[in-house]
Formats: sequence, structure tokens, C-alpha cells
Amino acid sequence: MATVKFRVLHQSETAQIYVRLSVSRSVTPQTKIGLTINSKNWSVANAAPIQKTPELKKLAIQLDEFKLHLIKSYNSDYSEGVIFNKAWLDDVVQKYFGRVDDVIENSNTDEGAEEDDNYFSVYLNKHIKFKEGLKETKKEYVNKLKNLRDRFSEFEEQRNHKYLILNVSAEVLANFKNYLIVDCSLAETTSSRFIKNFKTVLFYANDNDGKPLHNKVRGFSPGSTNGEFKIYLNFREIDKVKKVVTLDKDWNTARDWLVIGCFLGQRVGDLFRITNKDIFTKIDYNGITYRFVEVMQEKGAKRVVVPLHSEVESILLKYGGQFPPVFSENEDSNATLFNRYLKKVCEIAGIHDIIKGRMFNEETKKTEIVNAEKCYLISSHACRRSFATNFYGDKNYSTPQLMAITGHTTEAQFLNYIGKTADDWAMQTAKTFRKQSQSKTS
Repeated sequence: MATVKFRVLHQSETAQIYVRLSVSRSVTPQTKIGLTINSKNWSVANAAPIQKTPELKKLAIQLDEFKLHLIKSYNSDYSEGVIFNKAWLDDVVQKYFGRVDDVIENSNTDEGAEEDDNYFSVYLNKHIKFKEGLKETKKEYVNKLKNLRDRFSEFEEQRNHKYLILNVSAEVLANFKNYLIVDCSLAETTSSRFIKNFKTVLFYANDNDGKPLHNKVRGFSPGSTNGEFKIYLNFREIDKVKKVVTLDKDWNTARDWLVIGCFLGQRVGDLFRITNKDIFTKIDYNGITYRFVEVMQEKGAKRVVVPLHSEVESILLKYGGQFPPVFSENEDSNATLFNRYLKKVCEIAGIHDIIKGRMFNEETKKTEIVNAEKCYLISSHACRRSFATNFYGDKNYSTPQLMAITGHTTEAQFLNYIGKTADDWAMQTAKTFRKQSQSKTS
């Protein structure tokens, strides 16, 4: 059953009202209907005018009547085997509102544009279907591509233009990024990720399907995709977490996973896949036994081996040699619940230093940069970053040793991850030089 939804895409006093017909997941044509409204009088939640004046009530009735007409047109044409696309939707709109003889302003209404994969939006749809058919494709990546498709479709609607792959220039990418930030109210880092995914698809089209690219697109930088706030727990704070005892079973479990994570240095997805079956022992030439855990990191399919720290061993002992239970069998739900519980654990632990970070605002539905108590800014990623940052400061552990556990490929990548610069590295070396010099003179 097709569904109809009205939308207002821009904030202005004369914002265009769009109609979107959802026939299937891949067929969702959208077009302007030629009516406008002050965006302040539009309810996003109800997808309708806020009926506070007679004029707005009249507009709401007008939209309801057109919606019924559109559904009837769809049902009638469906039985005739009609192809539903933007051209069909435009025709229904023009006929209903009596604008059949008007010139529909569209800079790119080439016949066959709906099926020609030289157009980026068409190619992207085919690429998504291709990726969905591959077993190794992560659901998360497919969702990113679908988000890109939806956002770029809205961008094309705003511009009244369909872009050929060849015509996606650095300027187009810059304009699209600006659209994401200004019109969609996305954060700089989120917008940069969209551009990064956009370029990935473009390069795939060029490398695998021979699609020509604009000569300036490769040099366009997507911008920073790093959140820039390096939030972690130091050893003193981890000790506070260890002492938390509550009557809530989930909070106690989150406490133990948080401590384990800070000493195993893995991403949350990899962390929760570890079981006691991944533990093995080795004996050195002195006959001393050591225990390790083997982790196959999902990102990059990299195998790492992590020695079991005494802090991890003590928690395993509490669970009869097992790792703590997970919160959900669903991987995404598991991570979501862990993120929720660990904030409560850190709050109880008294981790209240005011720091800067990113927090989701329920009112604006946006992630914002705020100064807040550290306990509310901590996320599951603090596990890996805490391990890397805390042990980097210990002279007993070399950077390559730590990289072998975190899975970072280069030292520069590792130092950027924990927020260290070349100056920090030089200072650490200078201190070592001075210590060696002092030991010679004493």
C-alpha cells in the first residue's frame, strides 16, 4: 500500500510544500505541489499545517483532499501497470491544480534519467542493492548509503536538478555539505561523514564501473570526521568505577564491562563478542604461564592478541571464569544499553568534572557541543581510548605494543586517536634524555 506524506524542507516565510509518494523502499518520488507556507506554521510531527488560523485550516483541508486524489490516482494506475516515478507524480500534481499548460521548470528532465545510472542518484540506488546482496556487507554501511541517498535526493529536489556522476564537482560537494549543515541542521562532523561516503561511492563507480569523474572531485576534502573531544577515564576514575555497588543488576554488569574494556582496549562491538573460548595460555622459557585473549576486530578484519590484565582476571573470577553477560542478543541494542548504563555507573562513581564534549539535545534533536559533567559525556568508546591513553603515558609500554592491541596501523593515527601531537612525543623523549643524563652524573 502506497503512502503519502507532505513535507516542508526549508525554513522560510514562503516555504514550498512537497509531497512524497512512498511506493516501496526504493521508489519514493517527491515533488513540489505549488503551495507555500510559513515554516513556523508547519508541524513536522504531523506533516501538516498547524491549524491556528482559518487560512491554515483551509490549507490543511486542501492538502487532505489532494492526498485522497493522489491515492485514488495511484490505485487506478496501479491496476494498469503504470511505472510510478517523479514524472508520474508531477503529472498528477499539474492536472489536479490546473497547471497543465504551465512550463515545469526543470533543468534536467532528460528522458530515461530515472533509469540511466550515469546519474548519481540512479547509480547509488543500484549500488545499494548490490551491496545488500553481499554477505560481507555490514548493515551499518548500507544504512549510511541509504541516508546519503535520501539526503541527496532532497538536495536535488531543492535545486530542481539531477546530477550526472561526471558533473559532481568539488563545488557540488561543497554545496551539498553546506545544505546538510544549514538546511538539515547536521553537525560539521556528521556532514563530513556524508561527504566521505559520497566520495567512496564516486570512486567505486570510477574504479569498478568505469564511470568518468569530474577532474576536481578527488582533491576535495570532506572535512573532519573526528569528534575532536578525546574523552577517557584515567586510572583514578577507573578505581572509582570499580568500587560502585548498586542493587541494579544491569548497572553492576555495565561497571564490570567498563573496567574490562579499559584494560582490553577494544571497540564495543568487538568487546561484546569475546567469550572465555577466546582465552588461551602460553608458557615462557622460565615455565611461567600467561593468559591471553584473541580478538578478531571487525573493522579491518584484523587479529589482535591481548594479555589478560589482573583487573580483567579478577572480574572473570567473579563470573566463574566467564565474561559478564551481555545486555541483549541484538548487537546494536547491546551497545545502546551499555552506553545508557555506563553513564549511570560513572555518575554514581562521582565522575563529575566539567569537560567539553558532544551531547544529544532532546528538544532540538541535534548533537551539540556542550560543557557538561564527564559522567554524562562518557560513551562505550571510552574503553578503547582509556586503554590507549593510560598506557601510552607509561614508559614500560612502547607505542608499537599498544598499537598491536588497539589495531591502529600507523603511529600518527594512534597519536591522533589519543590526542597526542608531535610536540607531546618530543617532550616525552626530552624527559627520557634528561633522566639518562642525570643518572650518568649521579
